[in-house]
Amino acid sequence: MTLPWLALALCTTSNDPLWPTASHAVFRQATAHCSRGAYDEAQATTTKLQGKERDLLQGVVALARFEDLHDPAQLRMASIRIEAALAQLTEKTPQERFLLALALTQKAVVAGKLDESVSAAWSGRKAARLCESLKDAGFSSPDLDGILGGYLFWKAQSLGAARSLLGGDTRSKGINLTQSAASSQSPFQEAYKTSLTWIRFEQGRYGEALQLCQTALEAAPSNRIWHQAKGDMLFRLGRYPEALETYRGSWAEYSGMETLPVNRQSAAGNLARIHMAMGNADSARKWIRTFDDPHQAATRKWLPGSLVKEVAPVRKALGLPSP
Repeated sequence: MTLPWLALALCTTSNDPLWPTASHAVFRQATAHCSRGAYDEAQATTTKLQGKERDLLQGVVALARFEDLHDPAQLRMASIRIEAALAQLTEKTPQERFLLALALTQKAVVAGKLDESVSAAWSGRKAARLCESLKDAGFSSPDLDGILGGYLFWKAQSLGAARSLLGGDTRSKGINLTQSAASSQSPFQEAYKTSLTWIRFEQGRYGEALQLCQTALEAAPSNRIWHQAKGDMLFRLGRYPEALETYRGSWAEYSGMETLPVNRQSAAGNLARIHMAMGNADSARKWIRTFDDPHQAATRKWLPGSLVKEVAPVRKALGLPSP
């Protein structure tokens, strides 16, 4: 029996002239599989394509698997496949420039994971410029909006007060473009919805961010990454019992799943700060010790920097040493 979401992906066609014929549906099938954690099925779907498109999609799937399950071999695979796609792409045609922008965006994500900030910034900037050139040439695509929108918001946000001198405040334009892409039928719609969620988080609009999480989970109830994002929003909204329940569930569902238990350790860190916010010092101490487990030292480099920073005062308040 074909699942409803898969039937939708199979029947979807795209009128976007920038997408190579048939590739849009295959990319949608693969990313739909990734959304529910079915990475083997997603990887099998990539065999429907050839050449640079297949390489790019294989990189996308490997990167999605890494984000969820943290197998370093998958991050290496993502890098190899994305570089293979880039080696075959030129700027000779609009379609080639479009695929190049998609590949450069994925390269930027990989570089960010590897703390290669210069490479990440260069790749993201070039991808954005390619999208701008295509839009200036009259092309319309949710993927152009999604790539450019995220770049315009996060670049301006990172510049702080200096943004007025370095290109102006492009955050509103970035948000509008990202919103458009997040509500589209793009194969990368979930990525754009993720970007919009964290934009709302950055703005302190946690209720809107929570609604985005809930909408994403209605479409993919088993998505572990969205569960954690939902827990973050609940915590920020002061809905501690619900946040606690969400992160307890995340801790359990990641048990034995990851090669490096990064998301499970993240759940432990979040459980520590939720318990501390609720005044449960003994429980907070238990979870901080789990978070700092020396047997999981290899995971620390992959933990979100924001979480590491926010757990530090909890550890200090409990009189516990840094790991």
